Amino acid sequence: MDIKPVGKVIPTSLDDYRDVMTYAYSTVSSDRSLSTVRGDELQLIYDDWGDYIPYYNIFIWNDVNTDQNTNSFSWQHYYKAILNANQVILSAEGATDGTQAGIDQLRGEAFLMRAYMHFGLVSLFADTYNSANLNKKAIPLATTIDVWKNYERNTVGEVYEQIFSDLESGIKLLNVDEQSKGLNYRFSKVSAYGFAARVYAYVGNWEKAHEYAKKAYDINHTLVDMNSSTALLPVNYASTENVLAMEQTFVSLLKSRFTISDNLLNAFDKENDLRFGKYFERSGSNYKCSLGYKIDNKVSMRTSEFYLLLAASEAQVSGGNQETAKTYLKELLSKRLKAAFYATEAASIDGMGKDAFLQRVQEERFRELACQGFRWYDLKFFGQPSITKTFNGESFVLQKNDARYILPFPTEAVEANPNLLN
Repeated sequence: MDIKPVGKVIPTSLDDYRDVMTYAYSTVSSDRSLSTVRGDELQLIYDDWGDYIPYYNIFIWNDVNTDQNTNSFSWQHYYKAILNANQVILSAEGATDGTQAGIDQLRGEAFLMRAYMHFGLVSLFADTYNSANLNKKAIPLATTIDVWKNYERNTVGEVYEQIFSDLESGIKLLNVDEQSKGLNYRFSKVSAYGFAARVYAYVGNWEKAHEYAKKAYDINHTLVDMNSSTALLPVNYASTENVLAMEQTFVSLLKSRFTISDNLLNAFDKENDLRFGKYFERSGSNYKCSLGYKIDNKVSMRTSEFYLLLAASEAQVSGGNQETAKTYLKELLSKRLKAAFYATEAASIDGMGKDAFLQRVQEERFRELACQGFRWYDLKFFGQPSITKTFNGESFVLQKNDARYILPFPTEAVEANPNLLN
């Protein structure tokens, strides 16, 4: 890298730009882990010495007058990743060495990173994407590398149009079908297709969701057979299912501060659903999550999500085949349930009408993706239901379509950029 007179380090070679992108990957936050506290999968543990305090206000959706010790959702980490991705997008084409394929792949990853970060921000801090919300203020878009600019808030529609554009731009440039294990924290075609399918499903564009989920599935649809006692858990970066190992979606402190909620426990057939014994472990009279808190357990996307997206989208697209949709779900469950129980469940699925089947797909998302950073987003994008929680004998309610499905901007973000108040 050149050191310019103003003191800035300027990347010049393709390796330099790869270093910039690697740094962007390293700044990705664990907000998907923290979002789990806001959903309905966990029960906060009360104790006399106050270990619950950093999570208490998040758990009960108290976003005003919070304790100074309350954990906060990230802001700076998103924009750090975005600004570094922007440098690659805007400048890597001029790298002094490297192949065009290498440059294209790197810039493709940067477009996907920018889309992923903007989507993370808008999902937490703004309203959902629909015709009624398009002109509502959302979060600032950052598409330059001006670190001193106080960015204005863009609308929901503007943010999502940028996300859609970045997805398309990145997908056109990527030329690595799937990253090797150890490098699968980087975007590839399969994870880009999968992420695009996820976004389009959340905004209700089932045609696009189906298109991209099928492209991802066609590259890799390998599933871990949970009937095997030796198979790596899908959340392990080296698992055959894990196609994007970018985030730790269940950090270690969550295991010590929370048990599994009755709502989640009761969603499983404890004897016949193999996921129950893989995902949870006994802790006294309760259960705790055994996913995610180990250093090898990083997962942002895995192949089972493709099956769930294909099942939901195939059932809803114009010209979709209900039997094909059911086959996707049954293929997933054949690797998750004991054989005799699977046969019963498969027969039940075969007899379902469309509405009952779609409800079953949502129930399987709850089970399959438990404690992996999906639930709060699923709740927000798929209906915003009412949730009731208890803590230390007191009940707390999040009403249906509650305004608290949108998080307020972190105090430090507003202090740094007063434009967020406009």
